[in-house]
Amino acid sequence: MYGEKAKKVLLHIIRSGGIVAEETLGKDIGMKSNEARKILQQLADEAILRYKTGRVGDKTLHLWILNIDQIEGILIARLKKTREKLLIRLNYEKNNTFLKCPLCGRRYTFDEAFENDFLCPYDGEQLIEYDNSEEIRILEEKIKEITDELSRIGAA
Repeated sequence: MYGEKAKKVLLHIIRSGGIVAEETLGKDIGMKSNEARKILQQLADEAILRYKTGRVGDKTLHLWILNIDQIEGILIARLKKTREKLLIRLNYEKNNTFLKCPLCGRRYTFDEAFENDFLCPYDGEQLIEYDNSEEIRILEEKIKEITDELSRIGAA
């Protein structure tokens, strides 16, 4: 959801024992401090991290702490949300006929193609029938993987 930079931040926090000072994070992982701060805030918004201030001598540190006890629930919720989105997409793929432009590769539902006289609205090329069985197979496979994982951890 947050990309490679967030992964880098999170891995650093984990390797640092679950707590990191905002003041040193950017330098430690080679990232601009404002960029790191933005990622920290996003992770806190998801309850993955929590924020705390601390003092070391005369300095105030902004500490970010991994919410270990919340991680499982967050991951379960994320897996369920992902599965739901994949199920919606699977339903869309199964319940539509698709056509594709052989020139630009854009894909259209039958209704969209019909509205455009079966011509690509971008380049005027005649649309051809598109077999989406591979997309359906991949979606079903991913849904099964997520469902199996949720079952394995008792959260199906």
